[in-house]
Amino acid sequence: MIIDSRAERRRPRTQWRVLFVLASSVPAVMIGAAPAGPAVSDGASTNGLALRVTVNSHPEVGALRPGIRVGDPVVKTYRLINRGGADLYQVRVTDPGLPGVAIRCQGGGDRVRMLRGLSSTHCTARTAARAGVWTGQVVATGNIPYLRARSVARARSGYAGVGGGLALSEGVMVRDRQATVTYRVRNTGNRTVHAIRLGDPPLTGARIDCGGGQPVVPTLQPGRSAECRTVVRRAPGAYTSAGVAEGSDRVRTIGRSGGTVPPPRLTARALRRFEIPRPAVTPKPPKPPKPSEPRRPGGGPAGPPVPAPPPAGPPPAAGPLPAMGPVPPEALPVPLLPGEVGPPVPPPGVAAPGDGPGAAEAAGEADAPAEPPGGAVAGAAVAGADTGGAAVPPAARPRGDALGRFYRAGEGPTGLGLLTALFLVLIPAAVAAAVLGSRRG
Repeated sequence: MIIDSRAERRRPRTQWRVLFVLASSVPAVMIGAAPAGPAVSDGASTNGLALRVTVNSHPEVGALRPGIRVGDPVVKTYRLINRGGADLYQVRVTDPGLPGVAIRCQGGGDRVRMLRGLSSTHCTARTAARAGVWTGQVVATGNIPYLRARSVARARSGYAGVGGGLALSEGVMVRDRQATVTYRVRNTGNRTVHAIRLGDPPLTGARIDCGGGQPVVPTLQPGRSAECRTVVRRAPGAYTSAGVAEGSDRVRTIGRSGGTVPPPRLTARALRRFEIPRPAVTPKPPKPPKPSEPRRPGGGPAGPPVPAPPPAGPPPAAGPLPAMGPVPPEALPVPLLPGEVGPPVPPPGVAAPGDGPGAAEAAGEADAPAEPPGGAVAGAAVAGADTGGAAVPPAARPRGDALGRFYRAGEGPTGLGLLTALFLVLIPAAVAAAVLGSRRG
């Protein structure tokens, strides 16, 4: 076998040339490689937008357990990634899990005007945690103008607002000098509250009973309530009751930065004013006056008591008239016919019946009013008594016969009776004289 010495001499040179070419091509490959980044492709497509959401640093729905305490801050971060080479315009984020909450992006607006290809940015929403579960699918959209297309990305996220809550109300019922105060505590949260203790600092010495003689409610479920009460005795006046209820739900939650927050002390207060009235003073009745010293309304001593007037009664009946003999026919009065003249008037110097000596005495006796009998009523006329010229109403006059006008019992004939008797005597005499005179002539 014959070996060419020239070929053996050329092989080492060829190997060295290959190694040199490979070594010089490595930097060129490294320089031409694509830069490291989130993009996985360099082409223009509608699938280049990606979305990542965190809630208090917990990704997607990681804040559902143990949850965020109601009222604590909620910070949602939306990371927008453009994996394509085409720029995205008017990139906007909507989150149904935060109704009514504004989302702010870099630059202060509610959207990203342009997201360059193979780049990223973020938007943020801040609010206070609400009770309950708040989850939803977040949607991010961006436009590709020269392709007349839209790029869409979706991600699910949310949180749970947890925590117990206390509400306290009071009622007061006052009776005499005793006041009964009722405390009503209610769990307004969605977690059980434990070891609720009641107190009322202004009512010193008040012993509150929530069951078993203790001022403590062991557990209170969400939406349930419990009653405690105390009875105090106070002097009349105005007072204030300021009840305090304290408890804990023993739930650890997620903080703003994602750490664990210990359970706080839950507190509720109530205020109620009440008044204990003064007892009513009953006035003592006045003492009756002594019989020996009766008092007048004016305050001076009264005189002797005035006897009451006798009771009114019917007037006494008139006594029986004295018996009289038969009256002759000529003694009866003759009635005058129409047109006739009455009896003549006596001439001057002749006293009329009822005048002359003794007439004044008779007139004096007639003018003096007779005293009414003991049982007579004032203002009523008595049969046979003179009223002294005072008018007596017809209803008050006693009912009697016509003879009482001419003759009174116990007094004899009246003036009218005497005048009538005189006429009865003179008229026949005048008639007889006239007859005799006519015969003589």
